[in-house]
Amino acid sequence: MEKCPLCGGDKKEGHTTYSVDLGFGVVVVRDVPAKVCSQCGEEWIDAQVARQLEEIVNSTRDKHPQLEVLPFQKV
Repeated sequence: MEKCPLCGGDKKEGHTTYSVDLGFGVVVVRDVPAKVCSQCGEEWIDAQVARQLEEIVNSTRDKHPQLEVLPFQKV
């Protein structure tokens, strides 16, 4: 099991909510796969998930919503 570099707790598979303020609006992506520290709650997402989040945010940016809340869906 991986250890948290911040507190030494155990990193476990879980989910997080990711949000980005685009200036004209906010994008919120729920249920994003992440490793979450069981002790301090710090969260880490892997590179593949980060790329998918970037695609989600970029496609939403084109719509110019004031608020967009989306579920994370693996591609």
